[in-house]
This record gives sequence, C-alpha cells and structure tokens, in this order.
Amino acid sequence: MEEDTNPKSRNRFKTAGLIVACGLAGIVAVVLGFMLADAVIVYAHENSGRQPMLYVMERAEPGESMIVPLTEKDFEQHPALAAVIRGEERNPSAWEWGYRDRRVVGGTNVSYAESKALHDTYGPGGEHGLYPLLEYGGAYYEVLTTWP
Repeated sequence: MEEDTNPKSRNRFKTAGLIVACGLAGIVAVVLGFMLADAVIVYAHENSGRQPMLYVMERAEPGESMIVPLTEKDFEQHPALAAVIRGEERNPSAWEWGYRDRRVVGGTNVSYAESKALHDTYGPGGEHGLYPLLEYGGAYYEVLTTWP
C-alpha cells in the first residue's frame, strides 16, 4: 500500500519506461540508417555508368562442393544465367583459368539487382564459404558476380 502512495516508486517506473522507449527508438534509428546507407550505395553504383558483370565458370569435377541442379525456373528468374550457359553469351575459354579443371564459359553485363540476386542465390555459403556448383546438361558451373 505504501508504494501506491509513494510518488518515488511511480517515478522509477516512468524513468525505466522512458529508458526502454529511448533504447528501442535508438535501435530502430540505427537499423533505418543502415538501410538508407545501403540504398544510397546501390543508387550511386547504378548511376556511375558502369555495370556489374556475371561470369560463369565450368568445372570438370564437382569435388566436395554442394551441387544444385538448374531448372527451367532458374533460367526464367535469371535470364543472364541462361544467356551465358545456354546461348548468345557462351564463349568457352581453354581449361586453364587458374586451374586445369576450370574454364570460363562466358560473361555478360547484369543490373545491380540481378547481380545481388545471383550472388544471394548462387554465391558462397555454408561454414566454409564454398560456391555451390550448378549442374546443367551433365556439366558443373560456378557463378561469379563482380561490381565495378
């Protein structure tokens, strides 16, 4: 009963509530700041006049990498990938790109959004940071994206 009439105990709750509210507002502000910074960086890159590149490398052996079979849906979602693996941007080099079991089969310009989507979908992952190998038509491919 003494707490109900004691103004000091009510002030403690108000102070604690104010501290929690300010802390949450600060966290939200930091998260929004990071989101804004990411958007500004992508906007600056897009307006620089240069474009990211997609390169596809073929591997002779899958090794210990995770294998992801490519489907028609993958090619529909990523037309640049289809152009390099299946068609007009395919231009295989010799089997010597750093290793004798790899070769570049082609590359093409992509948008920043497409580059990010390709990296998120087919980029390095797992605890070892290995690129998954994409299997299509009995061959194994790695997808590399670069930003200017």
